[in-house]
Amino acid sequence: MGSIAKIRAMRDAMSSHERRIANYLLEHVASVRDHSSKTLAESIGVSQSSVVKFSQKLGYKGYSELKLALTESVARSAALPKAIHGDISADDDLDTVAHKLIARKTASLNESFRVNSQDTLLAAIDQLASAQRIVMAGVGASSLVARDFAYKLMKLGKSVLVESDAHIQVANAATLHRGDLVFAISESGTTQDVLRVAETGLAQGAEVISLTRYSRNPLADMANTNLFCMAEEAGVRSSSILARTAQHMITDLLFILMSQRDAHASELFERSRKAVEDLRGK
Repeated sequence: MGSIAKIRAMRDAMSSHERRIANYLLEHVASVRDHSSKTLAESIGVSQSSVVKFSQKLGYKGYSELKLALTESVARSAALPKAIHGDISADDDLDTVAHKLIARKTASLNESFRVNSQDTLLAAIDQLASAQRIVMAGVGASSLVARDFAYKLMKLGKSVLVESDAHIQVANAATLHRGDLVFAISESGTTQDVLRVAETGLAQGAEVISLTRYSRNPLADMANTNLFCMAEEAGVRSSSILARTAQHMITDLLFILMSQRDAHASELFERSRKAVEDLRGK
C-alpha cells in the first residue's frame, strides 16, 4: 500500500496532533524529501519525537523510511495519467471522462490489492471454504457486491444466504451455528444494519469476515478477518463507483483463488453451464 494512500486512510482515526502532521505531509508531499525530521517538526510546530512516532505508527522504522516511501509514491504518481488528480466535471468530453475514470479505478484496484496481505487473503479463503453456511451482509451498493459474490460461491456448491432486506439478513444470521460464517461488506465499517448482522452471527458462534475501507472501524474491530478496499471517492461520488469497483475486485479475487483450490470447481462450473443451456433450449 502506498504511503500517501496509507496516510489518507488512517487520518480519520488519528489524534488531532497526529492529524496535523498527516495534513502537512499530504499538502507538501513533493517537498518532503528536502526535510529532515527536525526541520519538518519545526515547520509543523511539533516535536521531533512526534514526527518519529507518527512514522512508526504508519509501520515505518522511522522518519527516514517514511520519507523514502513518500518520495517513491510521488514518483509513481508522476508516471500515472495526470487525470488521476483531477475531478470529472460537467465540461469534460467523453474521452476525458473515460480516461479520468479508468485512471481512478486503476489506482483504487492497485491500492486495494496492496493493502491486503497474502496471509489475510488466504485466511479468508480458508474460512469461506470450510464454512457450512454463509450469510451475506450488506446494504445499498454493498448489497449488490454481496449478491454477486454469493452467486459465484453458489457455483462452487457453497450454501449461501443472500437477501437485500437487512431484517432478513439479521434473521438469517440468527440461525447460524459454530462453523458458519458472516461475510459483511460496508465501505465505512459503521453501517448499523451490517453491524447488527455481524453481531448476531457472532452471538451464535459463527465467524465474521469484514470488507471495509482501510481504517479502524466498528465492523473491522469485531470481525475475525479484515479485508480492506481503497477508494478515493472525491469528485466521482454519484454512486460510490470506486468503492464498489474495489469491493468487486476483492470478492472476485477470493472466488478465483477458491476455484483454483477446489478440485471439483471445473466440474461444478460445467454442470452450471449445461443447466443454463438446457433451460435456454426449452
